[in-house]
This record gives sequence, C-alpha cells and structure tokens, in this order.
Amino acid sequence: MALKGAQIAIDMYSCKYDFLSNNQLVEATLKKAITDYKFGAYAIYHYTDEDNEYSFCIPCQRGHINLHVYPELGFVAVDIFTCKEDADSDRLAGFLKKQFSPDKAKITFLQRGDFGSQNDMKPRRKSQVKPMHRAKNAGKKLLKIVMGPKKS
Repeated sequence: MALKGAQIAIDMYSCKYDFLSNNQLVEATLKKAITDYKFGAYAIYHYTDEDNEYSFCIPCQRGHINLHVYPELGFVAVDIFTCKEDADSDRLAGFLKKQFSPDKAKITFLQRGDFGSQNDMKPRRKSQVKPMHRAKNAGKKLLKIVMGPKKS
C-alpha cells in the first residue's frame, strides 16, 4: 500500500467579513468542497466560542480538514491533510482561498509519507497578496519616506 499524502496549511488575512460572519454559509461551502474534491468526509464538527470565533473539524477517509475562523480579525487558518490518492487537496485549497477572498494568503505545502525517498521534509511555501492591497501598502511606505523626519 502506498501511503503518500499532502499537508497544506493556509493562513488567509483580510477576508470578506460578510462571508466569515455567516458560519452556516461557511459550513455549506465546506460541504460542497469535500464532496467536489472527493475527501470522503465522515462528519463535520462545529464549535463556536463566546467571541464569535468558530472552528470546523472534518475527519475524512485517511485525513482531515480543520478550519479556524476569526471574523473580527478577518483571519482564517486552514489545515488540510490527506493520504487518499483521489482527494484533490491542492484544488480544495485553491477553492477555499477563492471563497474567502483574502487580501493576503500564505500557503505551505508538505509531502507526507515518503518513507525516506526524500532527504528532507522542506515545505514548499507560497505567499500571495492582492494587487490592491500591495498598492495600499506601497502608498503608506512612500508617505513615511516623504513625510518622515529630515536627516541632517
């Protein structure tokens, strides 16, 4: 039996508040995703705390998906793990990123279960920033330089 899987960690910043604040919509989106990307989920467990933050834990066939949502911060953290060959974890990650529409996202990919065929377990990282967010930050930096204290 080949046991080769993927682990993907996604941090998404400045996500759409209207989407984040509706945990039923997020749950419906997750249900669609786990079906479309063949994750074979057994159940979806949902937890909400007193600060309006919430989490989903989804055990799947030979894997899991965990999602932590902080609506007031506009932040979402997702962990995807699978050793099921037909589960499409890369496309699931892309789908979730599209649904949450973050201004900035950091994605870390790690191959699991290679049984020493690779010398190290260095993750592959990818950061994405929406052009508008990048332009806003560039404007702030320029203002600091222009309006900053004069050097003698």
